[in-house]
Amino acid sequence: MKRFLSLILSVAMILSCFSCIAFADGEIKITLNGTTLTTDQPPIIVEGRTLVPVRVIFEALGATVTWDDSIKTATGVLDGTTVSLQINNTVAKVNGKDVTLDVPAQIVNSRTLVPVRFISESLGCKVDWDDATKTVIIESAKKGAVKEWTFDDVTSFTEKKDFIMGANYEAKNVSLSTDVDHTTGNGKSLKMENRTKADHRVKLLGAFTSDMVGKTYKISAWVYLPESAGSVSLAAYSDVGTEFAYMPAAYKTVEMKDKQWTQIELIYKHENPIVTQIGFDQRPASLKCVSLIYVDDIIIEETAENTQTEQKPNTPSDEVKAVTVTDGHRPVPTNFTTGKGFDDIIYFTRETTDNDKLLAALPEGKVVVDENILLNKVGKSTGSQYGTSKIIDVEGMPFKKAVRVDVTEEPTTNPYAIQFDFGTPLEGKAEDGDVMLLKLYMRTEKGGNGESQNGQVQVVIEENGGQYSKVLTGNVINGYYWKVFYFPFTFKANHTRATIRLGYYVQTVDLGGYEIVNYGKNVSINDLPSNSGEDPELRKDAPWRREAWDRIEKIRKGDIKVVVKDAAGNAVPDAKVDVNMYEHEFQFGVAVNNNIYSSEKYKSVVQTNFNAAVPENQTKWVEHEKAPDKTIAMYDTLKNLGIKYLRGHVLVWDRKQVDENGKWKENTSIPEDLIGLYNDKTAMQKRINDHIVEITSKTNPYFTEWDVLNEACNNKVMQDIYGREIINEWFDMARKALGEDAILYYNDFKMNDELFNLLDIMKANNVDFDGIGIQSHYGSVVAPTKTYDFYDRLYKTYGKRLKITEYDFQTGDQLLQASYTRDMLITAFSHEAVDGFIMWGFKGGTNNKYVLYDNDWNEKKGLEAWQDLIYNKWWTDESGTTDANGTFATRGFYGDYDITVTVNGVSKTVSVPCHKGNDNLVTITLD
Repeated sequence: MKRFLSLILSVAMILSCFSCIAFADGEIKITLNGTTLTTDQPPIIVEGRTLVPVRVIFEALGATVTWDDSIKTATGVLDGTTVSLQINNTVAKVNGKDVTLDVPAQIVNSRTLVPVRFISESLGCKVDWDDATKTVIIESAKKGAVKEWTFDDVTSFTEKKDFIMGANYEAKNVSLSTDVDHTTGNGKSLKMENRTKADHRVKLLGAFTSDMVGKTYKISAWVYLPESAGSVSLAAYSDVGTEFAYMPAAYKTVEMKDKQWTQIELIYKHENPIVTQIGFDQRPASLKCVSLIYVDDIIIEETAENTQTEQKPNTPSDEVKAVTVTDGHRPVPTNFTTGKGFDDIIYFTRETTDNDKLLAALPEGKVVVDENILLNKVGKSTGSQYGTSKIIDVEGMPFKKAVRVDVTEEPTTNPYAIQFDFGTPLEGKAEDGDVMLLKLYMRTEKGGNGESQNGQVQVVIEENGGQYSKVLTGNVINGYYWKVFYFPFTFKANHTRATIRLGYYVQTVDLGGYEIVNYGKNVSINDLPSNSGEDPELRKDAPWRREAWDRIEKIRKGDIKVVVKDAAGNAVPDAKVDVNMYEHEFQFGVAVNNNIYSSEKYKSVVQTNFNAAVPENQTKWVEHEKAPDKTIAMYDTLKNLGIKYLRGHVLVWDRKQVDENGKWKENTSIPEDLIGLYNDKTAMQKRINDHIVEITSKTNPYFTEWDVLNEACNNKVMQDIYGREIINEWFDMARKALGEDAILYYNDFKMNDELFNLLDIMKANNVDFDGIGIQSHYGSVVAPTKTYDFYDRLYKTYGKRLKITEYDFQTGDQLLQASYTRDMLITAFSHEAVDGFIMWGFKGGTNNKYVLYDNDWNEKKGLEAWQDLIYNKWWTDESGTTDANGTFATRGFYGDYDITVTVNGVSKTVSVPCHKGNDNLVTITLD
């Protein structure tokens, strides 16, 4: 429809520009897709405007043309578009709408000619003028094309309206330029300049719509590199804060020569409606950055091809084999493009604008619903059989009172079986099309989604009756600390009903600061804050990070002094000294599963990235007793890979593992016979002690660090029978079996008062333990400063060593996952009591919660964050020469080192530990 109109109006506009041309040398010609159109009445000029025969164009395009002689009107119809022009009337009709013309349609030699000064930039046609041959050249859109960007006739190209940026690339570097043009050589192209990173990108909005789902498309574009050859990628993306915002659903990378146009083609099956954009960058991000890129003639067309372009993922090669390590020198990453200092930290921009800045830029809105609507609902929720609510006092927040909701039973039907129903608070408060913002603060006191401890509620704005259609359904998911959530929406008539759904988990959640603000029609919904905004403490300029980095310099590095002597004991000056780290003292580890036995790819990743490991399941009671030989085989494998630090998980897990009839349920941690011993303490404790002695006797040659007790805040079946004092007996059993030098941990996912209350009991009862394992399963951001304060409170209150034992982060936002992993590593490494950071897996997981690879072995940005900190920023390789006293001094991260001395072309290397607490004085005597 639009293509038809575009062709007509484009031709007319081009011809209207020819008013100053003398036609003595020949008449104007018109070609359509290379074929010359024959006209029995050539174009003419009237009052400086060019008129063109309407029938010729209509019929050439396949339109139906009619003439109503009674009103002297010509009408053309094609693909649902109707264009009507009345003789001597300066108002034309396009689908019934008026369009003003400069000069009216006229009849010349019994033919209708139309004057124009307007043009459509809608779908599918190109119109050019060849001055040498006085020819109007019309090219209709390619068959099947659904979207096209040629840029030539675009007069406005605006961020957030036409395109968005990626990877902290600034919009000021993007423009439509006449420097080069692929379409005609005289038009415009998209210019991306001042690129300093390979993943600096531009994403064009509105490329895909929901009605395109299930179809396959060929996406093509022409790219020009004026300065240097390189590789450029074309990719299909989703919007900010969604699954494919950074990691595209599909992409194609093409190597290109400089100073010539090169085409990229991507075959893409559109299966996910959240994919709405196409973008240009360089993938993978390790590619050499091309600083200046031009893009033109982008076309999306439906295709019969059913094979999506296969782009080689950034995966460990199936051919890579792990190596056997006998000297502690496992292979580690060495190829880095960033520096080693604080200013070289890698940041993963989430393609968002800071919410504080967005709020500051907004005009004053009208608060139409305030917090009283929530406070007045206390004790009045629907589904009261599922929980209760009360008002609590709050300090340090923008509100003084909040509502605490205690969901004691999760509804089996739906989450809104228990909810706050506010009725219709928006009645008379908004008009159709008003832009509005709902705000709510929330925290989880306890309960929620398993070990992540994230509670959930949902805010809803919906139709009052009818189909109860929604203009807003916003999930509010958070952990222990207060967080504000923003939900922009556009009001629709009669959508006045508001609720908060509560029944997602057994949970205690606090809600405060509920309000709805109406900004009317003077702002765009894109200008309002949303929950895709980056947490303030993850931003590049967050001050806590500099403070943490300075602590790391003090507590994780020490002086290393090398003294070189000859065989007679004399100092050797001017000797070349290389101090090369090959292992950390700090434990950077992972939980491993059964893939460690047979998958070379899996083993290679473990060997390359980690110096510590723990079995995910194999040392749990039931799994070990099923196959004790597998336990030893797992540790043998890890030792052969060069994994220096090993630990066990878990000796006692006091879980309820019976069904509603009291019968044992298959599980990994509680054997069936133990259930029958609960009422016989002596027999029960003997069974537990026998297990501890048996498994530790087998694993003692490999390690003596264990999680002795796991998650006793929530799991306390035997403790409820015999009291918390029984914990002492379990730790005493472990100490006797493992010895005084063993490191015994209590391990839990709790970060609230439940944990501190239990630890207070253990401290008061003088439980013999050495460390506190902090599981660290995350599903939302907990501010790094609050996390550091949590570590600090644990250490100062109980004086125990700390270890992050099960880190993961469940989110579909890979950039957020990488950013948070980076900052959790920095936070943990900066606290003097923390001895290790263990991931609970590295590939895939539920909702891709593991950080390094997705389920298909594609590298995630978390891998870059992990490797850059551990093996680049926090890795020491220093060189120099000895002074007159035969001494070379440097400062390095604590770990194991190869120190090589070279004199007169002869070298000697020694491998030494340079650990915290040692004098780290290394004397090397040359033969």
